[in-house]
Amino acid sequence: MSCIVLKNAAVNMLLFWGYPTSENYCTLDTTSGTFQDCLNLCLGKGNCMLAYGSDGNCNLCDIYATSSITQTTASNGIQIGVKVDTLKRCPVDLKDVQYTKTDTLDSYTLSYSDPTWTISYDKKCIDDSWKMFIRPQGGACLKVFKKPGLNQSDSGTLCKENGAGYELSGMQSKLEWSYIMESARALIGSVPTRDYTTVWLGGTMRPYCYPDNRPSNCTGIQAFENFPYQDNFDAYVFTPGSPNFTRPYPGQEYYNACLQLNLKQNKEAWDGKVTNVMCQFSCNGGTAICAVAYACVGLAT
Repeated sequence: MSCIVLKNAAVNMLLFWGYPTSENYCTLDTTSGTFQDCLNLCLGKGNCMLAYGSDGNCNLCDIYATSSITQTTASNGIQIGVKVDTLKRCPVDLKDVQYTKTDTLDSYTLSYSDPTWTISYDKKCIDDSWKMFIRPQGGACLKVFKKPGLNQSDSGTLCKENGAGYELSGMQSKLEWSYIMESARALIGSVPTRDYTTVWLGGTMRPYCYPDNRPSNCTGIQAFENFPYQDNFDAYVFTPGSPNFTRPYPGQEYYNACLQLNLKQNKEAWDGKVTNVMCQFSCNGGTAICAVAYACVGLAT
């Protein structure tokens, strides 16, 4: 086990043999060659908390991605580097010291009890049933709820009941997409009477993108707004023909203005993809596709 002290830098890393052991949502990077390259990638990313792997195998974990690390030996072959506050020099025995990262709005403490390093975050969610991810405003808490038969408005109302600032959630990253998909699958299970089941997401169509006289910049996710605490949309992949800007009922003031995430049941081509649908109804296209869950988000405190 060792410690890296970077001269003329505001970031230090603890370096030892080990790997994250709690549920983690990390990113495999395929561009780095050596593990030192992997460490440098993490050092260059503000939200990256740790890097682990080996030469040719680099995993980057943002803050809140994991809460514990198992320390191993060189025989395991997996190294890990964790960002900590600046050290003038490395302590004689790293295990006897409690480390912190406090030069950020999302601070944490790293402490050791053989063979586990525990990462304790200053910010918390309502309870442990929520999963924390990093958003532009800091730690954000996500959770998927199952309740069949709700329209988009009712789902949003239930999200607000969790506390001030809680709204229907969008997907800031592909890691959040994975979390929502995994949570929804576990909650919903098999529904053989449906082609797809769906999860209500945040976001509504911009009024100037409604079918009549729609400008040319109303394409893809750009046609939507109202994504709380979100500035990245890489996780959104629309189903073929979506976004759909036609009027579901010509002559009536109904629009496909709200977003759902599809989960496969009898069909799977749209699995994991997004469609825009009428906000007023839980089922769209008859009863083949019905919303049975919704995702909420709020800032951690």
